[in-house]
Amino acid sequence: MSSLTRMLSVLDLFTKENTALTADQIADQLHLARTTCYRYIAELMHAGLLVSNAGTYGLGPRIIQFDYRIRESDPLINSADEVLSEVAQMTYSMGLLASMYNDQIINIHQTAPVARTDLLYGRGQAVPTFRSCSSKVILAHLRGSRLKRIWNSHQQEPDVQALGGDWPAFAALMEAIRRNGYWVSRQEVETGAVGIAAPVFFPTGEIAGSMTLIFHPDHYERFKEEELGRLLLQSAQQVTARLAQRLTPP
Repeated sequence: MSSLTRMLSVLDLFTKENTALTADQIADQLHLARTTCYRYIAELMHAGLLVSNAGTYGLGPRIIQFDYRIRESDPLINSADEVLSEVAQMTYSMGLLASMYNDQIINIHQTAPVARTDLLYGRGQAVPTFRSCSSKVILAHLRGSRLKRIWNSHQQEPDVQALGGDWPAFAALMEAIRRNGYWVSRQEVETGAVGIAAPVFFPTGEIAGSMTLIFHPDHYERFKEEELGRLLLQSAQQVTARLAQRLTPP
């Protein structure tokens, strides 16, 4: 792990339960020497990523600035926003856009005709990597070598075991998802939520992310699943085309 990665890992320590930490707490949790910890804190404060308050430290305002910039500049978000909003409005559902970072699936954008505050995995949250349609659709379209590496790293986890006890079973499920085009999760991640997801691709053909619609189970049953799946696939294809336009040099 590089020193930059270790320094940025300080930011991962802050949560809803831990909004302020002392230097000693940071050093202990990351197993850092005190001199190294104070150097990291000083660098992060200089960058505006941490602020100091009476001997404790918290996340800095520049993170909010980065959040604004990514919403303004990210090609995937900008390509998907209008299309995702339209299909969420049409189906009266919550629309989520997810992307992959290392082995994590992160919801990077959300939209809905009516705001939901009870959603556990909204924008900015990491979705369980092996336990949601958003994640499975992304995993299913990874290159085989990368998918195998991820499986090797997590094969003993209960969520992975639930998808197949060995690599052939896991790979067969991923192939089934690819063939189907879209995938459905019924209260797999959150009680009272059904999700349906479809893939979005970069111009190279590599997976860029997934578009997901979240429904209350009773509302979901009003739709014919195949028709809903086709609608979402068509919307995801529109986003793929828009993304290609944004990323292709003039």
